[in-house]
Amino acid sequence: MYRTAALAVVGLLCAALAPGPALAQPLWTVRVGLLLDQDLVTIASTGPVDLVDVAADRRVGRGGGRLLFRAAAAGIEHEGAVYAGPLRVEPRASPLQVNGRPYRGAVEVRRAAGGRLTVINEVGMEEYLYGVVRSEMDPRWPAEALRAQAVAARSLAAVGSGRFAVEGYDVRATTDSQVYGGIAAEDPRTSAAVDATRGLVILYDGRPAFAAYHADSGGATENSEHVWGSVVPHLRGVPDPFSRDAPNHEWTVRLEFGAIEAALQRAGRPVAGLQAIEVTSTSPSGRALTVRLQTTGGAVEMRGAEFRLAVGAGVVRSTLFAVRALGGDAVELAGRGSGHGVGLSQWGARGMALAGRDHAAILRHFYTGVTVGPRP
Repeated sequence: MYRTAALAVVGLLCAALAPGPALAQPLWTVRVGLLLDQDLVTIASTGPVDLVDVAADRRVGRGGGRLLFRAAAAGIEHEGAVYAGPLRVEPRASPLQVNGRPYRGAVEVRRAAGGRLTVINEVGMEEYLYGVVRSEMDPRWPAEALRAQAVAARSLAAVGSGRFAVEGYDVRATTDSQVYGGIAAEDPRTSAAVDATRGLVILYDGRPAFAAYHADSGGATENSEHVWGSVVPHLRGVPDPFSRDAPNHEWTVRLEFGAIEAALQRAGRPVAGLQAIEVTSTSPSGRALTVRLQTTGGAVEMRGAEFRLAVGAGVVRSTLFAVRALGGDAVELAGRGSGHGVGLSQWGARGMALAGRDHAAILRHFYTGVTVGPRP
């Protein structure tokens, strides 16, 4: 199933914990980093649009068709002219297509710090979620699980991430934040879940809460500090007996020492001459907190979460694993679950919904001490 990437979590946690006023925009919009480091961007529409030069505060109406934007040494090239940017395309009726993919809302093209182009989709929060929930959860699942996912996704977007502010947007369209596919990713069942929970977020201490989620807890979720190093009061580990129907709930993988060394070296860990691997400490949920790599040059200690991401999150599905030596130059990892294990377990939400729990009860189970209500 799906997950939010650990790479974005440190910034999100800081935003979740930092003091500040509650969100209060009259129109709740979200700015999504759609495309990064682009040399050429095509924006098209079958209907009229307005092209806005934001820096010059100038608006020009255009008919339907294609607009091309190229990265230039001094800004953004469009139809032979170079603009400092940003340039904003606002549809009057028909949705815009960015490199052939349709999106609701407006699209902005910016020159990034490195000289290439960043494409941002500014869209209403609920319309944004139409393109998220289908990307993050199977639309065939029970309605209350889909509603729980919608509220969690809305909360995640409400918190945003301070690390993207300098780039001009709130969240990315990838697992760096949560997956957003625009109109092509919408489904009537997941859109209905968004509509049924319109405006609702997860609240902790009266503020929108960072709503981490993952595919399958493997039987128990994890405390935030055991994965990302920061204690977040509402991200406490809880039992999850509801996710047992997840595919690959229990898994094994054989790892050759050479492949492990290569993966660690790509991640900046110069490990060579690997001889053995062992888990040296575990969290209360049973996840590997630290791993020792015995090499010909001595022992190397790593955090379990770092080891998993370095070897590959698709290979080591979770840190809830034990290591068995196979002899020779390989080990076997036997584990449970999929993802970082913090917050909502998506397969657990499915199991709770099948057992008759509603979305609010599901969210209160996986997020400690929270309420579900309108954005402050």
